[in-house]
Amino acid sequence: MNPIQIKQCLYRVMSALIFTLTFFGLMPYAAIADDIVLGLTKGDVHVLPAGRALPIPGSKGHILRGGDRVYTGKNGWTTLLVPDGSRVVLTANSEFMVRSHDAKRRTGTFALIAGMLRAIISPSPKAPPDYRFNTLTAVAGVRGTDFSMINRGQANVFFGNSGTVEVQGLNTAARALTGATVVQTTRGLLPTQPVSVDPKSSLAEARDLLNAVTDEAPESWVETGKLPEIVARWNISYSRYLADAGRHDEALYVLQVAMDLTDAIEIQADARLERGAVYSREPARAEAALQEYAALLEMQFSGPQRETALYMAGMGHFQLRQVESARRLLSQYLRDYPAGRYTERVETLLRTLDNPSY
Repeated sequence: MNPIQIKQCLYRVMSALIFTLTFFGLMPYAAIADDIVLGLTKGDVHVLPAGRALPIPGSKGHILRGGDRVYTGKNGWTTLLVPDGSRVVLTANSEFMVRSHDAKRRTGTFALIAGMLRAIISPSPKAPPDYRFNTLTAVAGVRGTDFSMINRGQANVFFGNSGTVEVQGLNTAARALTGATVVQTTRGLLPTQPVSVDPKSSLAEARDLLNAVTDEAPESWVETGKLPEIVARWNISYSRYLADAGRHDEALYVLQVAMDLTDAIEIQADARLERGAVYSREPARAEAALQEYAALLEMQFSGPQRETALYMAGMGHFQLRQVESARRLLSQYLRDYPAGRYTERVETLLRTLDNPSY
């Protein structure tokens, strides 16, 4: 071979070696290419390049640039390989966008528009990373760390595995997410205080499941799809602890996160009932409690929460001396639940309403 052919051959060999090392995350930061690429990809994965109207199938080695979006279907799973050895794993039913990325400066802005991910960001004392992961209502500032996140609508849940992540709402102060803690936010508001994840709790099960399905694609996505509901139910339980501790506003907030995480009607009903109970602890918020009970009663739902809400609404109006509203709701309770848990109390309240001295 002549010198030109030898040079071309060496170039091809070096290019192949760089790609292989990059794919497996083995390439030193200073020596690698500048592009984010798709790594291992399974199931339904598509990429919408910036400026294109229609997405195209995503596969290993697909280069991602600013403005590109990655979509995973109901069985989709993929890894985004960042040049510095970091990686972002997307689970099923997720939408992710590379807004900007500078490999030399190790800076980048990414958006989780919907779904779940895990980001494992390689630390480096010489060139510390500065990445930001956005949703519509929150921002996570990331350096060297390992964390997972769930986004559904306005609600966001962040699990810390190692390192520190600065989590903010929209133009709010930041909360520090560290290893074995969880931080949540919704509607762009200030995130919750970090809470340690009890290893024996359902919250720990949710975190471990999310980490497991980002280590490798599962055979079934059924359990993973329940993660928002698992966290929402934990929030409902946690709200009772907060309320008992007198932290009423925090209790109301985590209940709002629960409601924003899932449309499951039982969770919506439980959260409404708990929010009413929290509001009713303060006389000045009695009307707010009645609004929560009214919202539950308007739902097309016949679970046990409805019986309790009907009783509590009637009792609330009774305590506020709103006679007609109290009589209407309490009478409805007797019609709907003639042998209900609160029947005797309701009958007593109705007799009191009929007493001229009331």
